[in-house]
Amino acid sequence: MSASRLSLLVLLLGMALIVTARACAGASASRVLAAIEGEPADLVALVESPPLGLPAVPVPARNPMTETRVKLGRKLFYDRRLSFNGTLSCAMCHVPEQGFSQREVRTPVGFQGRFVRRNAPTLLNVAYRRALFHDGRESTLENQVWQPLLQANEMANPSIGFVLDTIRNAGDYQGLFETAFPQGLTVETVGMALASYQRGLLAANSPFDRWYFRGEEGAMSAAARRGWDLFRNKGCIGCHTVAKDHAHFTDDAYYDTGIGYARSMGRAGPSTACVWHRAWKWCQPYHSSCQT
Repeated sequence: MSASRLSLLVLLLGMALIVTARACAGASASRVLAAIEGEPADLVALVESPPLGLPAVPVPARNPMTETRVKLGRKLFYDRRLSFNGTLSCAMCHVPEQGFSQREVRTPVGFQGRFVRRNAPTLLNVAYRRALFHDGRESTLENQVWQPLLQANEMANPSIGFVLDTIRNAGDYQGLFETAFPQGLTVETVGMALASYQRGLLAANSPFDRWYFRGEEGAMSAAARRGWDLFRNKGCIGCHTVAKDHAHFTDDAYYDTGIGYARSMGRAGPSTACVWHRAWKWCQPYHSSCQT
């Protein structure tokens, strides 16, 4: 190493030490954030009577909403012990204060600091989704919950049995599954409990809902109404649909817009083919370059 480079390195090291010393000296002046506290919402009542702008919630006959199941699912959702090293919970990627999503980083951080490949989608109104994950590989919340529990870069549990043993050996879970489900703790009831909680995460009665469905003229500003006109006239509503009595702002279909899919799948170059959904047996073109 030349003398000039060595001098520069020493200078940079000295500057770093000064900055560190100043930061440590001012550490005592750091602002203390108040703890965020709240009361659990009555999700069963919310599902039975959805807010303005949402239709009836589809609830599987095999997994009816009950207070005990929702309460158990809520406990599981916030429990870090459900990850392999006991550091991650569902709520750390689907943050309630951030709309049950994660907006602090581009993609959430999973097991041992590993970044996941895609962003964490919101869980609000997830009860209405016909397909889950970016490629639609799951169709029920009950089944979906196991994938993040087992993914190596997410919660990284080595097996289903490991998760069940973790819950079974936790004293504060004793009797909870037996109270909520006739069959007790099983691979199925873990999914059913978490699904019951997530199914109740509804968001509606927004200014748009009150303006569009109830006719409250003052609910939306003039600028927002002009935006609504553009939204309709430019064709956005063709995919981000609004029905006569409710608004999901999605048609739950899969489209090739020419960007994103190839990159997310680790392929070089843009995708030019439609995304074929094996369950629905159709391929919807979005651009003229999309061949069916």
